[in-house]
Amino acid sequence: MLGYLSLIRPLNGAMAAIATWTGAIVAGFPIGYTNMLTFPLSPVLLAMISVFLISSGGMAMNDYFDAEIDKLNKPKRPIPSGKIKKKSAMAFSIILFVSGIAAAYFINTNALGVAAFAAVLLIAYAAKLKKVIMAGHVSVSLLVALTFIYGGIAAANYIPALMMALLAMLSNTAREIYKSIEDVMGDKKHNVASLPIRLGVLKAKTIANTFVITSVIFSFVPFVLGTFGQLYLFFVVIADIGFISAVIAPVRYSAKICKLSMIIALMAFIAAAIKI
Repeated sequence: MLGYLSLIRPLNGAMAAIATWTGAIVAGFPIGYTNMLTFPLSPVLLAMISVFLISSGGMAMNDYFDAEIDKLNKPKRPIPSGKIKKKSAMAFSIILFVSGIAAAYFINTNALGVAAFAAVLLIAYAAKLKKVIMAGHVSVSLLVALTFIYGGIAAANYIPALMMALLAMLSNTAREIYKSIEDVMGDKKHNVASLPIRLGVLKAKTIANTFVITSVIFSFVPFVLGTFGQLYLFFVVIADIGFISAVIAPVRYSAKICKLSMIIALMAFIAAAIKI
């Protein structure tokens, strides 16, 4: 059981579900558990469940295709460590994808389309796109951005979530590039055409830093325009300090710093959503 839990990386799925909820309340969905725990289940709660399941399916699928690479890069992961068989990981991934898309069916047609698209993109990423220069980084970041929009779709108004989606896409693209720099040795062995392998570590880090700095600049736009309030500014400044630290820090720490900063940025979005 613990092997399967590790396989899906539940923290990532939980963050995606919270991002979906944030996109929904920015779109006007009422805050509070009484608006969520209704029967039949509210569209927003269904969207959060759907996102968690599809994200988890993507994590399991990714580990399936990365089994050989992870023997070198991440030998303690469930498949290379022998805790879970490859076939079992694949079957588990398919069950999660189907369950997530099924949940989306009960939201609305747009949600069903986005859920199906996300599942296909996750499979394509794991099987092929991650080996194509920049395509893998951009596809993962697009999926992160879609979580906010997905929440808006569940609440029948995705437009307010677009700025959050843009900021999430920029910062996550940087994080993906930082991660690829960490994995460069294993990727070389398995002929993965990642950005640091094609352009070199220094140029790859420069590109990642550019995405970070762009994200930091754009993060102030909602406050300047009066869309988000002072508590948003408080959290986003803390997040931006973290992002800038990722630029300055040795590259082996940059991805981890980015992830922590993204969690703080998510708190900024939540503060904006509850209009404090």
